[in-house]
Amino acid sequence: MLNHTKGFKTIIGSFLGVAAFISLPGLAQANLNSVNNTSNQYILAQNTSTPGSPTSPGTSTPNPSSTDSNTSVTTLDTDFMTKAAQSDLTEIQTSQLALRKSRNKAVRSYARQMIQHHTASSKKLAAIAKAKNFTLPKDIGPDNKALLTKLQSLSGNNFNQAYMQGQTLAHQKTLAEYQRYLQQGQDQDLIGFANQISPLVAQHLQMAQKMTARP
Repeated sequence: MLNHTKGFKTIIGSFLGVAAFISLPGLAQANLNSVNNTSNQYILAQNTSTPGSPTSPGTSTPNPSSTDSNTSVTTLDTDFMTKAAQSDLTEIQTSQLALRKSRNKAVRSYARQMIQHHTASSKKLAAIAKAKNFTLPKDIGPDNKALLTKLQSLSGNNFNQAYMQGQTLAHQKTLAEYQRYLQQGQDQDLIGFANQISPLVAQHLQMAQKMTARP
């Protein structure tokens, strides 16, 4: 009887060991998938959330319709909204051009992300601006036209290099504008928006810098 009991315990122990061994790779794969999907989950939240709903842990965008400053915007507010909107339009248009002209997989992947992310931030900014009775610009602005014009005249590797260099400079400028508003701005809707989007702009900048630095 004792021998049977020991044998039974041995079988159970072996079974549990095998089960644990099998489950570990699955857990590792799940964690890997979670890491890989972080950026997509972030931008999905940008797309599906409404102003005022949480989009990241500990962060929410104030509902524009519920604030006391719906229409009382300052020059600093309108300047920030204008530049943020033009930045989004520039990223979208130059990246659409990259998808038409470039055959480089890394460049095309970056361009697709720029279109997706900046389209989402444009929609969020548009909702805030509408609540404040402010009309966002429909064009990229004179400061950004030089880059678009330059890219339109290039092709091949020259285009790829100019596009990524342009992305680096554009995101540096955009990040500076976001940080400036976070330091000086008073409108809670726009502060919430800037807090939400600036980490994404910083991520875009880091990606562009790494790609530009490649030999």
